[in-house]
Amino acid sequence: MKSTLIASVLVVLGGLSFSSQAVDLKCSLNVKSGGNVWGNNTSFCSGIDFSFGNSTSGKFYIANATKAISKVIWNGDASCSGGTTCNMTIRAYRQYNATATILYTDGTYETTNSAHIDYETGF
Repeated sequence: MKSTLIASVLVVLGGLSFSSQAVDLKCSLNVKSGGNVWGNNTSFCSGIDFSFGNSTSGKFYIANATKAISKVIWNGDASCSGGTTCNMTIRAYRQYNATATILYTDGTYETTNSAHIDYETGF
């Protein structure tokens, strides 16, 4: 009886699909000439320049996907409609956080890690 119960539990657990989170959500930030960026191509991007402007460009993007992607649903501050890259205008002195839900062509899905962008300008 005990071995039957253990075998049944293993069969049920084997049938469940767990996300291995092999895919990464990363960010990239472009600052004006003479500025500095920390963390491009990681999940935490921060930058500063002294242009005294109010915005710059940046993006969140999907990396290391090992399966064919059917659709990407962007969550948080990334308000894009699909695609594996979400290009954005990054406003100064504001934090942007995002995740993405990835729907694969094989019917599975996973939610990415969280990524973060912030930008400062001036003194």
